[in-house]
Amino acid sequence: MIVGLGIDLVEITRIEEAMQNPRFQERILTRKERDYCITPFHVAGRWAAKEAVAKAVGVHLGWQEVEILPNDMGVPTAQITSMHFDPIRFRIHVSITHERTHAAAVAVLEKLVYQAPVP
Repeated sequence: MIVGLGIDLVEITRIEEAMQNPRFQERILTRKERDYCITPFHVAGRWAAKEAVAKAVGVHLGWQEVEILPNDMGVPTAQITSMHFDPIRFRIHVSITHERTHAAAVAVLEKLVYQAPVP
């Protein structure tokens, strides 16, 4: 059951300018994300995805509490480490897209509902 939806859009040049400050990436990205995201294009996508996730979840999440990395098939996945998020009851789905000048992301919060098997 879908219980939350978030979306965000960011200009890639805005992120590129922010990346001139070396502390920016350390503040925004986890260690694994910094290893993966080396261009403003990728960093902007992670920025948008983290913003979308926070909006979908509906609680304040720190930048380091949300990690967006691709799975084995290249699909972005969100890992939330906040004590305010219950990964047993909820699942977050993320999609990131890029255009020449912008990065956008959508996040959907799914509440996992147990359904008894039909006899």
